[in-house]
Amino acid sequence: MSKNKSNRARLISMIHAQKNAAKLDEDCYRTIIFGATGKQSCTECDMTELRAIFYDLNIVLERQGKQTFRFFARNESSTQLDAVKVRAKKILGTDWQKRLDEFIQTKVRNTTLPCLTQKELRQVMGFLSALERNSKK
Repeated sequence: MSKNKSNRARLISMIHAQKNAAKLDEDCYRTIIFGATGKQSCTECDMTELRAIFYDLNIVLERQGKQTFRFFARNESSTQLDAVKVRAKKILGTDWQKRLDEFIQTKVRNTTLPCLTQKELRQVMGFLSALERNSKK
């Protein structure tokens, strides 16, 4: 339990760091939280919702031309997510993230790549493998 609490605390502190890096005022920050989760505060959110906020704030930072943040939970393996990203870039090309998000939203569930479970990441990897096989025909 302490690992999950520790990961949660680390993620919330990174979300606050993202807010500061993006120079967001409190109203804008709360709007992002509400838009991602329907909740008013990070303290009300579970880990999946916190990851959604984290992802959305990275989009804000990317659009501002600033460095995005990375979070790897201590008790989770980041290798599956990294493998999916690398493979998606290779197979889907420059707009890989948009195309992968569309697949995830329609075929897996209404979420984003960083919020997927290990089982869902395997499903995405299967999709990428099928695309790769079809492109070689």
